[in-house]
Amino acid sequence: MLPDGTPPFYRGHEGFNNILADQRLARPGRAIRVYNYGGPAGNEKLYVIGTESQLFDAATGRKVHPVDVLSRTVAPDGWSVEGLELSLLPEAEINKVLGISSPQ
Repeated sequence: MLPDGTPPFYRGHEGFNNILADQRLARPGRAIRVYNYGGPAGNEKLYVIGTESQLFDAATGRKVHPVDVLSRTVAPDGWSVEGLELSLLPEAEINKVLGISSPQ
């Protein structure tokens, strides 16, 4: 969050590099909300940062590329960095954060 408590807001995928450069914002589990002003409230896409700076779709748990989901074309209304939401990570990523080995 910014010093005044508001979430950082970006337009375009390039802002994701700024997020990764800020250790406080790049923590695993940090949620990213993509805005859609043309639709009903609550239908925004959510993504979450993983343990190795990957980005995951919170709905599917699949890795996505920031260029593909945060670009001005795909997210013309912009996106913001939200709070920590570890529960949005895929189970394997949660285990990494918690230091739990995956069953063999």
